[in-house]
Amino acid sequence: MRNIGKSLLASIALVALAAPAPTLAQQAEPTVTHQVINSFDGTPIYSTLFLPPEASATEPVPLVMRSHGWGGQGEREPTGLVRTLLDNGYAVFTWDERGFGYSGGEANVLKPELEGRDATVLIDWIAANADEVAREPGDPADPRIGFTGGSYGGGIQLLSATLDDRVDVLAPEITWNDLRYSLYGGGVINLGWGETLYAAGLATATAAGLDPRNPAGPQAGGLAPELHEAQAEGLATGQPSTQTLDYFGRSSLAEYGQDDGVEVPTLLMQGSVDTLFDLTEAADNFQHLRSRGAPAKLIAFCGGHVGCPASYAEVDDRAHLDEAILTWFERYLRGDTGVDVGAPVEYRTNEGIWRTASHFTPSDARMQTASGHGSVLSTPLPSTIDAAPFVDDVLSGAVPPGAPLFTAQPSRAGDPHAFTTEVAVADRGPMELVGIPTATLQVTGSGPVTHLFLKLVDRESGVVVNLQETPVRVENLSSTPQTVRVRMSGLAYTVPDGHHLDLQVATTSVMHATARTPAEADVDVDVSVPIRRAVH
Repeated sequence: MRNIGKSLLASIALVALAAPAPTLAQQAEPTVTHQVINSFDGTPIYSTLFLPPEASATEPVPLVMRSHGWGGQGEREPTGLVRTLLDNGYAVFTWDERGFGYSGGEANVLKPELEGRDATVLIDWIAANADEVAREPGDPADPRIGFTGGSYGGGIQLLSATLDDRVDVLAPEITWNDLRYSLYGGGVINLGWGETLYAAGLATATAAGLDPRNPAGPQAGGLAPELHEAQAEGLATGQPSTQTLDYFGRSSLAEYGQDDGVEVPTLLMQGSVDTLFDLTEAADNFQHLRSRGAPAKLIAFCGGHVGCPASYAEVDDRAHLDEAILTWFERYLRGDTGVDVGAPVEYRTNEGIWRTASHFTPSDARMQTASGHGSVLSTPLPSTIDAAPFVDDVLSGAVPPGAPLFTAQPSRAGDPHAFTTEVAVADRGPMELVGIPTATLQVTGSGPVTHLFLKLVDRESGVVVNLQETPVRVENLSSTPQTVRVRMSGLAYTVPDGHHLDLQVATTSVMHATARTPAEADVDVDVSVPIRRAVH
């Protein structure tokens, strides 16, 4: 049930971020309590409440709820960003999502009627039991609440904000807009990520809950039956069913947000080299918020589910994000209207310089167009992978940037499965590619189906731009042209002076599932790439 009538800003005393910090020896430690909260259907949810030393019933502080990534568990010690939030005067509440950690039930990939209702029950518990948490003026049932967390822990933020009006501020990292796009974009299975996430969830959903130290008692956890069915179906048929697409659609803001959208201040942080949830997903979330009049900011950094490549300049992205989170909460959770949260869009490319814009794509970017034609063979390739070596990487937060199962690789010259078209040359200094490219394909040929993979390539560097490729499934090839229009993965990349930008269209991929049957395709392609001249 939605809670109506809250005020936008609470009257809360400010804690000055610039005040001198006491030494470690002088610092009082936070209070940490662990509790099991029974959800709406009796499922035990394990949680942890961290209170900064200064918090009390007479001096309450805002609270930040923070969940975990897929297959993980809530933080139980005051370290990392939890410690940073505590040191800046926020209470923190973490929990194990349904199906993971010490909590019971089955993981359903954040359904409104399950994990969404869990979050509302947790807010109810905070309102009833945590007097040290600030309230909206005159409403003791409405705690002052912000959210942080990444990936799965970002998805629960968007979901919770559509279900419960007591959620005030969001700061999701590397999360999705539409899982149908993330996992089955263009009708093609994102095989590397799909297999590894399934393996990671399967490995962890039944493990921690059976720990004899679990205060909730033995909890087998597990994955929802629909996830096992999607796994089996993908391996058997090479494509998702309507039922699978519907299942993941119901876990997506793109679907559930059509009725009850997100209308609270939201800081979106997305990795340019994240090949699971790319910048196009963040741009769609950003547009959703703006269309509803909510304050919104998008930061495109280097990292995410894939680590930042060593060839990219080092600028300490984590510190930049943490500072942005604290600034966002100071402005919208504490309500200090004097705090400047900066431009609506911040991004950094491989060059390592932070820049700003008002939109993603920037309004001053020009669209560089190019056309090409090629004939490509589609040859069946094995569509199974061994996900086991990558489970630990996924659970730790990022896979290595060179791992081919998660990153696009350039096609070799002369490969009959690919052709290359020049798009632009950086002949007047470096070129920044910032925003969302588009492409239109006219496809003829022979064969029941082909999968095409579109990649922008920095020719001289020999790398795919931001490690991204965009998949397209084309069925029933014939002499009659089929037109396919594609939004490609969003970009934040600088093409060095003198380098060429190419578009490659291929039928082979290690990251995505390839077609199961032979085919030949003739492809005419028109591509449009947003280019912003780099300023030095």
